[in-house]
Amino acid sequence: MKILGHRHTGILTNDLDKMIDFYLGLGLVLKSRDVESGAFVENLVDSEGIVLDTAKLIIKDDDIPIKNLYVLELMSINNGVNSRKVNEILHFDFNSRANGVLDIAFTVDDINAVCQYVLDQGGDLISKPLKSVGGYPAWHCYLRDPEGNVLHIAENLLV
Repeated sequence: MKILGHRHTGILTNDLDKMIDFYLGLGLVLKSRDVESGAFVENLVDSEGIVLDTAKLIIKDDDIPIKNLYVLELMSINNGVNSRKVNEILHFDFNSRANGVLDIAFTVDDINAVCQYVLDQGGDLISKPLKSVGGYPAWHCYLRDPEGNVLHIAENLLV
């Protein structure tokens, strides 16, 4: 038994179009956009009557098989059953997190440009870029996308 690859990270969004545009601006490519409903989705997520508007985003690289390119699946619930909007972005406090997903990590070519882009799009900075003290040499920072999802951004340094 072994993991063969990372399929994607799923994010529920309040404003799917805005979040698609945000991640396209970071260089991801929209692979598909669909409305998913019916028995398969209802049983998969154990939610009767669920209707999901989904967008699958990938890293564009002709040298990598398509099955390995999926990065994000953005989803909005559009059936009215569970469509409450959460507008409050909680303060980030690493010490208060008992478990769960912490961040979505990306390696980028220009960490400062990405930080500025995130700020310009309504996200915010948790930490300024810091040079790692161990492991692979890189700059790292934490940010939040416009809906509050924590992003870990790294720019590798040449060795």
